[in-house]
Amino acid sequence: MQTVEIRSGVSMAYEDHWFGQPWTTPETVVMIHGNSESSRAWTCWMPHLAGTYRVVRPDLPGFGQSTEPADYGWSAPELAADIGRFVDRLGIDRFHLIGAKYGGSVCMRFAIDNPGRLLSLCLFGSPVRGSGSGNADLIRAKGVRQWAAETMRSRLGSSASEAQLKWWADELMGKSSARAAYSASASRIDMELEDQLPRITAPTLIVTTQESGLQSVEAVERYAKRIPVSQVIVLPGDSYHIAAVEPDLCAQHALRFMRSVSVGGATARAAE
Repeated sequence: MQTVEIRSGVSMAYEDHWFGQPWTTPETVVMIHGNSESSRAWTCWMPHLAGTYRVVRPDLPGFGQSTEPADYGWSAPELAADIGRFVDRLGIDRFHLIGAKYGGSVCMRFAIDNPGRLLSLCLFGSPVRGSGSGNADLIRAKGVRQWAAETMRSRLGSSASEAQLKWWADELMGKSSARAAYSASASRIDMELEDQLPRITAPTLIVTTQESGLQSVEAVERYAKRIPVSQVIVLPGDSYHIAAVEPDLCAQHALRFMRSVSVGGATARAAE
């Protein structure tokens, strides 16, 4: 992975891939993972996206291989501001932004604070408001690994295999910093984005499931109406982390949506 310092004491590791024709210049997609994850959460998406777009996958501060600043709070505004610093340091002006779970909430915060910066916004299982202290309480009481294991079935749903549940609990989420995981969960408790959604100017795709334990379809459709240009896709299933459970299907939905809103209908331009 590559690493860039975005401000004093804060460095972000990231993957940067483009597998298309080297004589063209693609649009950029930035992908933001959820709490207690890393850029590895998007691995299964890469075969779908990286031949059409330059795909940049950062590890958020405190997760994966990024540094864990001593005074970091992991609130949505703080993370969104650091995403802005990150893309600025990489020289990325306008781009497509994809987020899942709390990462998607952070992406909404970025879109609210940076109108006109995004080509599109794609959200997968992402809430607009806090959902209580349950996750923070479990992390504090049992640690990240046990919390991840005990909540993984509700996160990934009834269709997830035992191997998938184990990988997410042991190899991804369970290896996260306890402080970062707890703080991100605690920061979500009082999160409230719904009233500011009309400030999002980017065309927005929102994907949820019929039986998500995080938020009802009605709640998602209600908040989607507050975004000026939005589309909601409801997939079958009971997972609230649909980006992880159905990566191929979700990537195809994102790809179609981004292509439909790309400047001039093209996603790559011949290099001059």
